[in-house]
Amino acid sequence: MNTPDVLGWVLVIVGFVALAAWLTFIVIAAVQIVRSSQMEYWSKVLWIVALVLFPLLGVLCWYAFGDRTRHVENTITTHLR
Repeated sequence: MNTPDVLGWVLVIVGFVALAAWLTFIVIAAVQIVRSSQMEYWSKVLWIVALVLFPLLGVLCWYAFGDRTRHVENTITTHLR
């Protein structure tokens, strides 16, 4: 086996690991959305649609903005006063 063959296999393996991690993040985000008791039905539907239509952007937005609860926001507001 020469160097280009090894490099090709390494890239394939890294690609599969990255794909598996990305799919794991999508599944975890979807489960969090469905199980959330703080969100209304239509909010959940819109988040799931965002995950399906925009998988990368939807996951990034969920982890950046969507995983906020009223309890956490109230706690932060209370401590800032």
